[in-house]
Amino acid sequence: MPAILTEGDVPPPPPAHGPGQKFALGPTPPPAHVSGGEPGELPEAYGTGMLLLTARDPHWLYAWWDFTAEQLRQFNRRAAQGHLTLRVFKDKVAEKPHTEVAVHPESRNWFVHVGKGGTRYVAQLGYYNKQRRWQKVAESEATFTPPDSLADDITARFATVPPDVSFERLVEIVKEAARQHLPLAQAISEIVQPQSEDAPAAGQSGTVPAELQVPGAVAPAAWTPEQEKALARMISIDAVRRVWIGSLEITELVRRRLVQELASQAAVPQPGGLGALASLASPFGGQPPGPKGFWFNVNAELVIYGATEPDASVTIAGRPIQLRPDGSFSYRFALPDGMYDLPIVAVSADKSEGRGADLHFSRRTEYQGEVGMHPQDPALQPPLPENL
Repeated sequence: MPAILTEGDVPPPPPAHGPGQKFALGPTPPPAHVSGGEPGELPEAYGTGMLLLTARDPHWLYAWWDFTAEQLRQFNRRAAQGHLTLRVFKDKVAEKPHTEVAVHPESRNWFVHVGKGGTRYVAQLGYYNKQRRWQKVAESEATFTPPDSLADDITARFATVPPDVSFERLVEIVKEAARQHLPLAQAISEIVQPQSEDAPAAGQSGTVPAELQVPGAVAPAAWTPEQEKALARMISIDAVRRVWIGSLEITELVRRRLVQELASQAAVPQPGGLGALASLASPFGGQPPGPKGFWFNVNAELVIYGATEPDASVTIAGRPIQLRPDGSFSYRFALPDGMYDLPIVAVSADKSEGRGADLHFSRRTEYQGEVGMHPQDPALQPPLPENL
């Protein structure tokens, strides 16, 4: 770098290029629209007449429409009530909508309560004219609300992405899977090619680690620690190599999808010990596996807590307990039907004072109809002295 550049001088302009100096006009100035001045503003609407419908959650939809202010005024003038109306249909457009809401005359979006998850919906935007006839001005593509209950299918599927598949092709596959509401593994499996005998060894480009090569559907409860480690290696690919996906964004999408599915599966008790993981998806448990329908679970727990001087001695049912540094204590128990007595005594450090409380607990449960036992931490024991 020339030393003069460090002295604050502006570098000389680049030499002109061309067939000769006679017609050389010097460096080309930047276009006027990028040479400075006030930045432009995006229009409030483009007037395409498009209606977009998407799910906010299992029970709510979000609708957005692209009309200019003048277009909205024209439609409002034609409407008998002076505003547009949004109609939502289940599965397909029919004579009677599932729900119908009147929107504000100047609104360009609206939230609609549909109250049912796992359902296909289509929307129409329009108005009722002076003769009370429906006039459609826009219709959306179909969208699905996510399910509001646990899935019946709790198997996991794996698909290998061939190393020669381009990033553009992967983006197309993900977009198509989202548009058709297909599982990502199913969409990726469409491009999977059978591997030849001379394919690279496990852990190299284009192959699935040997621990994950399980034929058919894989039950989550049957996973081994080696399989879980192999899965973690597969979905946390080095940013430089990008062996499996070719894009950190797609890798993150796969990781989130797997974490979400495995967390939801953990809420259902599975053979092999997954039932203890119910708190991953919901701290209050969930619907038991089996046919869908009305159900009801109930249970009860007992929490004993208190505090005294940090250097005092405390016993529960004659058993010394450990106090926290601030002198507090707490114990959590299961509470099955029965009667339980837990006397608690606190004695000062110099043995000059004492306090006591006799706690008596009982539970008697009467059921009406089919009532199940709500899942509980299996480590909880009844409030008995030997369980302290």
